[in-house]
Amino acid sequence: MIGARHFPTRYGSLPLPEGGFGKDLRGRWWCRPPGENRQLLEGRVIVEHPDGTVTVRGVINGGLARFALEGGVWTDLNGGRQ
Repeated sequence: MIGARHFPTRYGSLPLPEGGFGKDLRGRWWCRPPGENRQLLEGRVIVEHPDGTVTVRGVINGGLARFALEGGVWTDLNGGRQ
């Protein structure tokens, strides 16, 4: 799944649809893996690319799946949904 970067609204909320990622007004990165709830990427190395996509170093654990986010593209490491 190709994810998309999102930005806070003028009221400060950070809406993240499935596959979305973004930085809140406090500078914290959040993501919402495919089919999962949003989660804070605290303590992770985030690489911002010139095209606005990001790569998250390491595995992102969802409820039932493990994901990688590289260059804005989600990969289900369990081989399931993407």
